[in-house]
Amino acid sequence: LQPLIKKLAQKLESAYTVVTQGSGGATLYNREMDQFFLCPAFASKVVDKIGAGDAMLALISVFLFNDNTPDLSLFIGSLASAQSVETIGNSVPVGKIPLLKTIQHAFK
Repeated sequence: LQPLIKKLAQKLESAYTVVTQGSGGATLYNREMDQFFLCPAFASKVVDKIGAGDAMLALISVFLFNDNTPDLSLFIGSLASAQSVETIGNSVPVGKIPLLKTIQHAFK
């Protein structure tokens, strides 16, 4: 998978490329650093996958734009994605408070 991600990033001339792999987690590639970042999937129960990629992309892009590290950005995006798959459709948006509680719990 990593050689394909690299090739895609070069073809698109994108600074970052992220590929989600469902229960296999996600991979983020930084073309400038030529480095891959891996993150496991965090969902405890998958109800519906609709919107999971959107939630991940929204958080990763905001964090990267604000000069956070790629690994932190991927971690936060993965947590948002996990929160998203635990509800049906887009009925419940990713919430700041539940996300912060999950982050707090992860670092205990």
